[in-house]
Amino acid sequence: MLLVVALPLFAAGSNGPNDTWQFHDTFVLKKDQIQHLDIHAAHKDHKLAFRWTLYASGGLVMHVRYDGHAYQPMLYKDFRRHAYRIDLFAKPNDASPMQYETPHALLIFTAFDDARKEAWLDVKIKSDETVEVYYTKGK
Repeated sequence: MLLVVALPLFAAGSNGPNDTWQFHDTFVLKKDQIQHLDIHAAHKDHKLAFRWTLYASGGLVMHVRYDGHAYQPMLYKDFRRHAYRIDLFAKPNDASPMQYETPHALLIFTAFDDARKEAWLDVKIKSDETVEVYYTKGK
């Protein structure tokens, strides 16, 4: 009986899943539709672009560009393989190990609509700096 009473107390004081992220949005993209994000953080501008080219056997082949570097992750809907992490910029050399982790973005594959041939992707950005993100959806 004590467990039943304690669970609502923990839930009431806990943070939501997006409380620690400076940016979080969902994008719905068709094949080869490019999504651009301009990220302003740490007094620098960074460019992130991503698109998908193939969905087969439950896997989504992605093409990701960040600050001129190209990556080609394959994402799946299951928990262990659903996200791709992009380090935005390195921590300062004098940062203590107890400080926040390296600022990063997560590209998360959440769903695929077979009828419309659209992929649903979440983008989350975590940073210890003030982050501003500019974009036009699905451009």
